[in-house]
Amino acid sequence: MRWLILALALALVGCTTAGPGLDTTTTSQPTGTTPTTSTTTTAPWTPPEHPIQIAGTGFVDVRTGEGFIPRGANYLTRVQVGGGYQDRTLSPAVFDREATADDFADLAVRGYNTVRVFLDSCNSGPDCIGNINGTGLNPEFLDTIVEFMELAAENEIFVLFTSNDLPGDGGYWAISDRDNEDGVFPGYRNSHYLTASGEEAAVTYWNDLLGGLVERRAPFEVVLAWSILNEQWMFTEQPPLSLASGEIETKTGTYDMSSADAKRQMVIDATRSYFAAVAEVIREHDPNGLVTSGFFAPQFPNPTGIGGTWHVDTAPLVEDSALDFFDFHAYPGEDITLSQIGENFGLPADKPVIMGEYGAFIDRYPDIDNAALNVQEWVSQSCEVGFDGWLYWEYNPASLSVGDATWALTAEEGFLLQTLAPLNQPDACTPTLENPNLAAGSTASASQSLPEEPPDAAVDGDPTTQWGSGSDPTQWIEIDLGEPVEIGRILLTVAQFPVGLTRHLIDIDGVRVWAFENDTADNDILELILDTPITGQVIRVTTIFGPSWVAWKEIEVLAPTP
Repeated sequence: MRWLILALALALVGCTTAGPGLDTTTTSQPTGTTPTTSTTTTAPWTPPEHPIQIAGTGFVDVRTGEGFIPRGANYLTRVQVGGGYQDRTLSPAVFDREATADDFADLAVRGYNTVRVFLDSCNSGPDCIGNINGTGLNPEFLDTIVEFMELAAENEIFVLFTSNDLPGDGGYWAISDRDNEDGVFPGYRNSHYLTASGEEAAVTYWNDLLGGLVERRAPFEVVLAWSILNEQWMFTEQPPLSLASGEIETKTGTYDMSSADAKRQMVIDATRSYFAAVAEVIREHDPNGLVTSGFFAPQFPNPTGIGGTWHVDTAPLVEDSALDFFDFHAYPGEDITLSQIGENFGLPADKPVIMGEYGAFIDRYPDIDNAALNVQEWVSQSCEVGFDGWLYWEYNPASLSVGDATWALTAEEGFLLQTLAPLNQPDACTPTLENPNLAAGSTASASQSLPEEPPDAAVDGDPTTQWGSGSDPTQWIEIDLGEPVEIGRILLTVAQFPVGLTRHLIDIDGVRVWAFENDTADNDILELILDTPITGQVIRVTTIFGPSWVAWKEIEVLAPTP
């Protein structure tokens, strides 16, 4: 707001000043001469050049000519709102300049170079992005965005700004709903993307956003890219995608709902149009800026539960769209492999591809050491699939009540912040951690198994898979390490429902070394620490009794801790 104070001060002393975003030159006659009409030349302010541009299928820093690999984190500030939590990072009522500066400094000193932040997750209310008293955006919120950008610039951190949705205030939804008065497209996302008014609402919002930042002469050079949507998707269980007959007219044409191909083309045409329209208005304000959008994996050609009942289709966009690069989200421990996820996305691409969201969910990886190991391996695999950058989800810990909490970078005294840091892992494609699990990839056998839950699933390093006997106790699983090794600890990740009392026997080379008798629940970890290490090769776990079919998600064998 300093430019406003300056304008008022100059006005009081009779000076002429330019409005924000304008350079003004005024000429006048010397005192005592015949008055003539003064000439004022006003030139629009143009955002500075962005140093990060695209060269082929990667990024380049044009200042040095060297390649640029985005590595960093999703930066959220969650606060309790009502019965849940919302990200309010950029809300003027929540924004913490000192804490943000410290966080950026902590990232920068470890070699990270990018943060991804949500523009409008503070969607509705007096301290959020929309103007609650009329149309347009909240000026104070725009001021905070600029302040955030300035802090990033001071710490040489680039920002990937992403929009989650239209603001709830400011009149944008009224624009979007204009072409849907008859309710042909229930489900707000279907209406947003398929109607001309929905597209107009998005264009209006981005015009207000970028125009407001230009007025404030924001440091655009710190922006890596503008992401049109956090994740683009539509409702499959609502019209028109749920229809099996009839014709539907959208902003891009008329489509036969009895044809799966026509329905798919309808979505692609609408999405391409939406991205092109928004990208155009972004580039009008920021000619040198990059434009992207986020996506989770489609559910074809490899079937997956990712996305639930939501529809997303990216392969045609990879072939042709207004986006400069792609932001594809993928988390380890899904029900299909990373190579299959890449195939569903439509990779390889002739444009850069970043993984704007990845991370280790705590319910999938209860042990942070195992989480770190899997995350590094996941990134390494993604290099082969065609990814060019990685932004971890997320920097600060989230409450476990959010349901999808990950091990945050700063959790456990910043363990992952250090482990994944470019300073400590210069090449993201080359893991620096060694698997301490001596049982990983070992030969496993069992008393009996379900066809889809073989014994090997208990030693594959993935706690989202499991060995399942398909029967009540007594059942056993045996792991052959291949050769005698010194054993210091054994960890067993429980697969069980319901909660109840269980008894498990642990034998090493036929010698009983321990018996667990506990009330256990799914995802509990039973840990056996041997005071005196034992050299052995074959570990057998026998379940004597319990409330469910016998199963284990993971069995880990670790060497003695020094």
